[in-house]
Amino acid sequence: MKRLRSLPDRLAAPKPRVASAVTAGSGFHRTDGLSSTQRGYGADWRKARAAHLAREPHCRMCRAEGRLIPAREVDHIEAFHGVDDPLRLADSNLRSLCVPHHRARTARQAHGVGGV
Repeated sequence: MKRLRSLPDRLAAPKPRVASAVTAGSGFHRTDGLSSTQRGYGADWRKARAAHLAREPHCRMCRAEGRLIPAREVDHIEAFHGVDDPLRLADSNLRSLCVPHHRARTARQAHGVGGV
């Protein structure tokens, strides 16, 4: 009797559909290999994020459309460059967004379209 050298395709683990939960639905896959803390989203960011959501609990874009939708994300209006960039934690550079608006903006940025 021959031994199986590898699992048949139908028994192999399915291929992942997205690179990570962080980039799920955003239209791009992270390839830099950096952790969230290395990218500037460590404990100081989580504290600033929580404080911002407490001050601005509704999605800014939905509010501009006349709807009050709870915000779940905090977006950088202008991209920051590195952990030491003052724009990273500046409240004036942050805005609260709902998940759909944040995903749409992130996808536009990932494809080089930018956009507000």
